[in-house]
Amino acid sequence: MRSRLVLLGSVLGSLPAFAALPEKVTFEDHVLPILQNACNNCHNPDKKKAGLDLTSYGTSIQGSDGGKVVLPGDAAASLLLKCIKGTEEPVMPPKGDRLNANDIAIIEKWIALRAPESLNSKGAPVANNVAAAAVSLTRPSGPPPMPGASLPKGPILQADRSNALIALAASPWAPVMAVGGQKQVLLYHSDTLELLGLLPFPEGLPTIVRFSRNGELVMAGGGIGAKSGKVALWKIATGERIATVGNEVDQVLAADLSPDQTTVALGGPNRLLKFYSTKDGKLIQSNKKHTDWVTAVAYSPDGQFVASADRAGGVVVWEAATGAESITLPGHKTAVNALGFLPGLLASAGQDGTIVLWDVAEGKERKKWAAHPGGCEFVDFTSDGKIISCGRDKVAKVWDQTGKVLLTTQPLSEIALRAVLSGETVMAGDWNGKVQAFLLADGGKPFGDVFTVAVAAPAPAASKPAVK
Repeated sequence: MRSRLVLLGSVLGSLPAFAALPEKVTFEDHVLPILQNACNNCHNPDKKKAGLDLTSYGTSIQGSDGGKVVLPGDAAASLLLKCIKGTEEPVMPPKGDRLNANDIAIIEKWIALRAPESLNSKGAPVANNVAAAAVSLTRPSGPPPMPGASLPKGPILQADRSNALIALAASPWAPVMAVGGQKQVLLYHSDTLELLGLLPFPEGLPTIVRFSRNGELVMAGGGIGAKSGKVALWKIATGERIATVGNEVDQVLAADLSPDQTTVALGGPNRLLKFYSTKDGKLIQSNKKHTDWVTAVAYSPDGQFVASADRAGGVVVWEAATGAESITLPGHKTAVNALGFLPGLLASAGQDGTIVLWDVAEGKERKKWAAHPGGCEFVDFTSDGKIISCGRDKVAKVWDQTGKVLLTTQPLSEIALRAVLSGETVMAGDWNGKVQAFLLADGGKPFGDVFTVAVAAPAPAASKPAVK
């Protein structure tokens, strides 16, 4: 019998927390004193062991004979952090006492904040490094990508209060799910509920998480309400942050990565659908069609189309290659909260409680049914073509494409905002920030609580509690 419950209390009790650190960690004020005490006897302008000089900001960012040791925005992949943690050779410092947990946490947060030099400086830009992928509708050969052992498992960031779980995704091929937390994404094993690793997102609150079609990448979008928004990409195996796109003046509320991994489509309160290149982070195109906040974005698995939806009930399908409008789907009179895509088939979730299936080629409604009284908050397709949804009735449901319900979970404690199906496990997150796991074989009975999100989330709107 699989593990019934994994509690995070012991983890939280044993890990240092960023909350005890300065809000902005800089090289001059916080990192340099640590390096002077522990590292600069070997890594100075005179000795420069391995070609590395850590006595100044410029030389630290420049790196060693072997390359960069600090990757701004990607602490997990930074060699400097690995060496001082002792997870990779050469261990630093090689002699004497190791750095204490607080000093390590300071350096880790500094890198995660994109390594700012001083209080008045911004962090260094993150260089994109995304390889294009072949588009395939079938399971990739070989073992599915899993988080590697080198991914950090702490500190887990917390704020003063719990709030809505608004970012949840499952790998299409591996037993892994991603949960948006406070300035980070947490990766869990969906069978054992074990914490597998953390991905820093210092830009703010993740409002959307997704996996790439091949399962090799994790995407998160979000930011700070009415201030800034970004989308980030990581390699799941190493935790390396390989791309950052978007320069929004508000949170990113919806985003998706194209199946070939070359483009991110995103939207939010500015009512625009934007396309960014993952290669260089540049804006490719900006489409003005929606009359209200863009609430959902989804690429078709074959990469032919991308769909977007808004709070006014608008659903638009675009040609992915050109960004040109293909068709507008007029089926919803209230907010559309989520979209899911199969080749030729689009699912939309309405605040009126309905799920609608659309024939994309003909632009016609194929099936519509009442799914969640009071409002359907989420819908998506699973890798085997089932439909997963949840809503204001506090339950998650699994459906076939005829609208026949295959499973209804036991009620959550509050409005169910997100749900995923990973193997034989349904994961559902609610308004209180709680994620519960349910087994299909047990008829929707819960078998574990995974994570309670303690975050500062946006205030809810009456029509869309999951976002603002």
